[in-house]
Amino acid sequence: MDTTMPDRALSLSLWGIWWNAILLLRPAFSRLRTFMWFVTAVAGLTVRVDLLGVTSIVRALNLRSRLYTKLLQHFHSSGIKLDWLSGLWARTVLQLFPSPVRVNGRLVLVGDGIKAPKRGKKMPAVKLLHQQSESNTKPEYIMGHSMQAVGLLVHAAKSVFSVPLAVRIHEGLVWSNRDKRTLLDKMLRLLDVLAIKVPFYFVADAYYAAGKVVPARARQPSGDPGQIQCGSKRSRYAEERPKEKGATQDLRQEDKAQVVARECQIHAAGCQSGLRRAQRHSALPRL
Repeated sequence: MDTTMPDRALSLSLWGIWWNAILLLRPAFSRLRTFMWFVTAVAGLTVRVDLLGVTSIVRALNLRSRLYTKLLQHFHSSGIKLDWLSGLWARTVLQLFPSPVRVNGRLVLVGDGIKAPKRGKKMPAVKLLHQQSESNTKPEYIMGHSMQAVGLLVHAAKSVFSVPLAVRIHEGLVWSNRDKRTLLDKMLRLLDVLAIKVPFYFVADAYYAAGKVVPARARQPSGDPGQIQCGSKRSRYAEERPKEKGATQDLRQEDKAQVVARECQIHAAGCQSGLRRAQRHSALPRL
């Protein structure tokens, strides 16, 4: 089956542009049939008007009822290479959006955790989740999916939008009791899956400002001594510290001098306050 379309139809059809974009993901599928089922699912998600899972896809595309089971089986197909698909989608986004947001010549990736409430009692990966929020409108505990997502900031419609690159359910799925990875480890793994080779910044909230994030990024090989980068970039301090031993020693000496001066000030203030107290106590018997 030929998966190409004539250029004459593509210039006039929005679906033609959509097809050209999704066709770039074909190498992530080992079988053409699996890829076409994937195209069917994405087309249904594109035009559906409700959020009823696979049922909404069947309803939006007016598929036969017997194809419902076939579509369900597609989501468990072994012909999909999920990590490869995520990497291809990241490269496709960079092609579709030629002018992404750049800071100091680097791309900007954003990441965060999402907790989506679910009502299904037998739905996979649904668990009791704790919401850390200062808002009184949110319940402290909910049943739902805990996911982490990474997106790319791009310029569009005179504004800035985040194009999703990868989303994974990172809680509620236990493949092995020996798996000791935390949410931070899984986020770092998600960034590695994207396999973005160009320098970029990763922006996240304070939850991801943990000690294990910097060493994990510093272990990656890099030729660019930039800020802490995803996947292939190292920390500026990790690169400059071995080269500037003299400057580091000078800074340490200055810090020690400041600490000593501060201690002297505190000691002097304490002595003066003690002297005043002694003078007051010594003056009491005279009264």
